[in-house]
Amino acid sequence: MKVSNELTRMHEEITRYITEENQQEMSMSIAEKSAVARAAEEMPSDCSLLEAMGVNIAKLDALEREQNELSNSELEATIAKMDEISQFPVDLDGGPDVSSALLPPDTFRLTPSWSAVFSDDDEQDGLISALSTSPANYLGCRNLWNRASGAGWGCTGGVGSITSHAEFGFWFRPSVTKYYSIRPLFRFRGYYILRANDKWYNCKHARSVITVETNCYQYNWKGWNSVNVLNEQGGNINRNRRFDIDRHTNNTYLLAGGDWAFVRARIKLYARAQGGGSHVRNDFSTGSANYLCVPHIDVF
Repeated sequence: MKVSNELTRMHEEITRYITEENQQEMSMSIAEKSAVARAAEEMPSDCSLLEAMGVNIAKLDALEREQNELSNSELEATIAKMDEISQFPVDLDGGPDVSSALLPPDTFRLTPSWSAVFSDDDEQDGLISALSTSPANYLGCRNLWNRASGAGWGCTGGVGSITSHAEFGFWFRPSVTKYYSIRPLFRFRGYYILRANDKWYNCKHARSVITVETNCYQYNWKGWNSVNVLNEQGGNINRNRRFDIDRHTNNTYLLAGGDWAFVRARIKLYARAQGGGSHVRNDFSTGSANYLCVPHIDVF
């Protein structure tokens, strides 16, 4: 009973700390983005320099509007196509799990005891949005998507950016003091879309980054290990692809025997779009095929 009460108290404290840390980070991000947007509004318009050079701004603006309408129409068709594909579960048969078979015989396989989602979406910012739901009765998976759209010509503003975190927590009580290898399984089932059509007179761009991170707490935080599993961007890009992968990361932490340790596995989704017609979407939520998981970690 004493161990149970101790673990319950520690669990409440550390999950409260992580929640407050994420909320503070997201609040700061929203404030920074708002400040950047206000500064951009005070700068000369995208077309002022071109207009001073004698360029026919009206014709360029009409062309921009026409191309943006076409891009938005194509985007809707692309999303509908990817959403249709996402209605069918993905079965990845990679054969025998050789890497797991080679783990030491005394390996511990831990399942998550906590999960949560955080995002710096802002109701005042119409260029971004995010949505998360949690599959019933299982902490190891999350449904999460976010998206960012651009506006204007993109050279002095018109940037939408958003970051979303899916957090998973695991408790472990090492038996002896030593360096432990911690090996989370990060599972992705979903798709991403990047669209941007940069021209000589504008500054359009799109970027999607998906990052997996691991940290461990015992007396103090041991430090983040971060790996980008996706980092795609471009000024001229039109990409829509399924992202169905399993990834392990290898982490090493010195832990003391007999005291509880908390392992934190986090998935970060980042989307940034600059200029009208530009769009980024990270979708791990739609249909029965799309989700994010850290179903277990191996410790040895």
